[in-house]
Amino acid sequence: MDILIHMKLPRDQTSRLLRLFQRLFVLNLIAMLASYLLTMCVTLSLHAGPAGDGQLPVLEFIQPTNNALFSTLDEIPIVLRAVASNDVFLTGEVFANNGKIGDVSYCCALCPCYRPQPGQETTLQIPVPWENGKPPPRSWRGWTNVPARSYRLTARATGENGTIVEAAPVTITVFDRTLYIFVRSDGSVVLVILQGSMTLGGYDLEASQDLLTWTRLGPFEPGDVAAFYFDVPPETAREKRFYRSVYLPPRNP
Repeated sequence: MDILIHMKLPRDQTSRLLRLFQRLFVLNLIAMLASYLLTMCVTLSLHAGPAGDGQLPVLEFIQPTNNALFSTLDEIPIVLRAVASNDVFLTGEVFANNGKIGDVSYCCALCPCYRPQPGQETTLQIPVPWENGKPPPRSWRGWTNVPARSYRLTARATGENGTIVEAAPVTITVFDRTLYIFVRSDGSVVLVILQGSMTLGGYDLEASQDLLTWTRLGPFEPGDVAAFYFDVPPETAREKRFYRSVYLPPRNP
């Protein structure tokens, strides 16, 4: 047989017990919080490097990417990323085949630039300068009027605290899409890409009677600088015949 015993405590003892439980609850909460903070500190210390250590300085091309292809009519974008744990990079220099092609900067003529602090990553590009006291129509520009050939791009920057860093080289190929057509008196045609042999890869020649259907005629023959194709069109196609060159990237080994 179960016996239920009910005890009624005096009011003052009940108040003291409530205050005691409240104190125990607060102390337990403080202990849990202290344990959590201690765990976080240990975790952070395990993931952090030794005092004074920092990441190696980095300067790298974001654009162009390695093995990118461009036409002589293209504006080649030049964008770099720079960062160091104890320095900051605001300017740099870009070179193509060891010749300087421009200065890159964190700030531009139209930018509301705030001064970054050491450890902050910066993006470096070629700014468009003011002309005749007038602001430029845009903030940044690329590399333009580039002759057709392959280029090895490099870059160098010096931080505000004297850190010198160089970017890993990036190789790009610029090719000329311009096709020159010379018709001889006998009806034969000479087709020339003036710098067609200076780029990696090759060119095919295609012909059409209506600009809708194209027929491959064959590859251009490379010379020392130019690439050539000699065509003798059929009699029925001599009055109206269109040509175009098609660039073929180099095959990966």
